[in-house]
Amino acid sequence: MAADVFAQIGYCASSMSTIAARLGGSKATLYKYFPSKELLFEAVLRGRCERVLAPLRDLRSSDDADLESLLAKFGVAFLTKIYEPVSLDVHRLIQSEGLRFPELGKAFFRSGPDAVVEELRATLERFETAGLIACDDLRLAAGQFLGMVRGDHHLRYSAGLWPAPDDAEIERQARHAAQIFVYGLQRR
Repeated sequence: MAADVFAQIGYCASSMSTIAARLGGSKATLYKYFPSKELLFEAVLRGRCERVLAPLRDLRSSDDADLESLLAKFGVAFLTKIYEPVSLDVHRLIQSEGLRFPELGKAFFRSGPDAVVEELRATLERFETAGLIACDDLRLAAGQFLGMVRGDHHLRYSAGLWPAPDDAEIERQARHAAQIFVYGLQRR
C-alpha cells in the first residue's frame, strides 16, 4: 500500500500520515516500524527489487552448462519482471525524484540494478573459471548484457510510447542479446 502512495503521488508529496491513512492504521504504528519516510521507501524498494532478483538467483545456481541458454533464461526472467507495472512505477519514481533526492537513487541502485549486475557477474564467473569464456571485467560485461537485453524498448515503454512486449517478444529480445553476447565472450 505504501508503494501505491509513492507511485501515485511521488516521494516528495507522500507523507507518513497519508500512508498510515491508506493502510488503515495510525501514524504512530507506522513510525514504530519505519522511523522515517526514507526508511519506509527503502523497504518498499527492497521488496520490489527482491521480486526481480528472486528468479535470477535461481538461475545462478543452475547447473546449465550452456551459457547462451542460461543468459536467454536470465534475460527473459529479467525483462518479464521489469515490464511489470510495479517495476515500472519504481523506475518512473526514481527518474522523477532522483535528482531532488539522490539518496532514493542510491537506495534503488543498491537494492536493484547493482544486485542484478552482481547476480549476473557471479553467473559469468562460473563460466570464466571453467575456461568457457574469456573476459577481463565480468562486472562490466554483466552490465552490458543487461543493457543489451533492455535495449531501447524499456525506455520507450517507460516513456509511454510503446506497450509492454508480450512473452514472445520478451523471449526474442533475450535470445538475441544472449546470442550476440556469448559470441563476444568466446575464447579466441
